Amino acid sequence: MQARTTPNIEKELPRQDYSSKKQDALSNILKAIRLQASSYFCTEFSAPWGIRELQTDYGTFHYVVTGGAWLSTEDNQHDTYLSCGDIVAFPTGSAHQISDAPNSKTVSGDELLAKIYNNANPFEGEFNKTTLLCGYFKYQSHSNLPILRDMPSFVHIQQGRNDSCVWLNSLANILARESRSALPGGTVVVDRLTEAFVIQILRWHINTQDTDKNYFSALGDTRLSCALSIIHRDPAHPWTVERLARQSGMSRSAFSSLFHEVIGMTPMAYLSQWRMHLAQDLLRDKQTSMVSIAEQVGYRSESSFSKAFKKIVGVSPGQIRRSQ
Repeated sequence: MQARTTPNIEKELPRQDYSSKKQDALSNILKAIRLQASSYFCTEFSAPWGIRELQTDYGTFHYVVTGGAWLSTEDNQHDTYLSCGDIVAFPTGSAHQISDAPNSKTVSGDELLAKIYNNANPFEGEFNKTTLLCGYFKYQSHSNLPILRDMPSFVHIQQGRNDSCVWLNSLANILARESRSALPGGTVVVDRLTEAFVIQILRWHINTQDTDKNYFSALGDTRLSCALSIIHRDPAHPWTVERLARQSGMSRSAFSSLFHEVIGMTPMAYLSQWRMHLAQDLLRDKQTSMVSIAEQVGYRSESSFSKAFKKIVGVSPGQIRRSQ
């Protein structure tokens, strides 16, 4: 059936002023992937010591509170010495080991964690101490959103590298102290501080995207982050490339080219992907009708929504709902 034409749609749909609203695409996307984080421990280790971390389906991080450590990875690309104040993160859960010396004997992270929780730190001692803060962060890994596609495998933030590290190190030290505290409500405080710490790591990564073209560099680009933010905030709006370009202060061709070059897909493909990500969350509520879900993500009918959903997600909305 031929689509209904709307010759004067620009007049029918008044332009909203998004320029005066806070643009925060990173917050939108972190909520969408349900970022969660916490710290395992902040503990002193006396040489010789070593921790072996296997590949995981969540991110991990280490902060050198005092002393120093050697880091090595399976591919040997990031072997380095970590000084006091250094932060390393593995957002995609890459295997690695961290120790007092390159050839020190290691124990698995799970084994070490169990021993520490049972007050049996295997690396207790009086000399050559290093204090490590270690933790994890996770998110909806099943999502097809490009932030997960472009998540770095390794981040190394060196103490004193630039002014942006000062606040991050201050937060890390507060988190380290709270992790060793026995004050009431400590678990909740540690979780919230760790989430803020991980977000600061991702912010640092965004601000260091000098030449790479990926989703994180898009978040650091004022024009693209504006487009992403308004898509996130108003996914049901009948966006076109022209409207998104105008809101971003660019011509249609320049905006379309930049968006595709940096993010790796067209603006309309991103809009569709974002809508389907939201739809998957809405499908968890079995009290919400398919028609209502379709309308909330910008489709005029259940059939058009179902067709688009299956094309992007690979299965029908009904299959997703029945699996919940």
